[in-house]
Amino acid sequence: MSHRLEVVDGALLRIVGPEDAPTLMLLAGFPDNGYLFEPLFSHELAKRYRLVAIDLWGFGASPRRDDAGTVADHARALTALITSYVPERPIGLVGHSIAAAIWVQAAAALGDRVGGLFSIEGNLTPDDAFFTGKAADYGDPHDFKRNFLEQVWELGLSSNTMRRYYAGATVADAVAMWNLGRDAKRISVGNEPGQSYKEMAQPSLYFWSKESTPEATRAWIERSGIANQLYTGAGHWPTIDQPEVTAKAIAGFFDTVLA
Repeated sequence: MSHRLEVVDGALLRIVGPEDAPTLMLLAGFPDNGYLFEPLFSHELAKRYRLVAIDLWGFGASPRRDDAGTVADHARALTALITSYVPERPIGLVGHSIAAAIWVQAAAALGDRVGGLFSIEGNLTPDDAFFTGKAADYGDPHDFKRNFLEQVWELGLSSNTMRRYYAGATVADAVAMWNLGRDAKRISVGNEPGQSYKEMAQPSLYFWSKESTPEATRAWIERSGIANQLYTGAGHWPTIDQPEVTAKAIAGFFDTVLA
């Protein structure tokens, strides 16, 4: 299915699906971009919903903004983007990893404009920020990015998925990576992302795999009683490794909450 590109508030949007269909806003995790969701664009999901995959500021093709560095900053900027760009009707949010925590804060501001959040292994506990939060160990953004890429390169030697991830990370802005990574660690103290997620006013579904979810997070999911769905045979990037399964899970959730 063909899709188009738009730039709104300096952010690149990849768009596919009927203009009059309910809108799903898709946001990739650190330091990825909207290309993460490209495999979903050829599935039935894109015929029933208008999919809008966002390159967060400083990632992908979207230039960094000085007023959008932390989780809260990005949430405020996305709230403004959605308010101006999406018609006055409920939308769905899909967030991967730290992006889900950004959407939680944006959803609080948007209120009943948001019909629900589909979280793909979103940050819940400090262990979820283990890789991203390493930014806090560096005093220079460029040192952090260089070392981050070196680690991902090594992982990519035996994984096609990690090679794709490496390619996305190479074009990310070092300062944007550093700011968001440090903040991801800061807000993770005391399971804060998980608590905020649990207290959301809107419906949510947590989509996760035992292959890639830390033990502490698995225990938190069980204790919290949040609505969740397990996928198997894939790790942290199911939109890449299992796009059909992921697309069906997203459609199943939003067919209910946006009905």
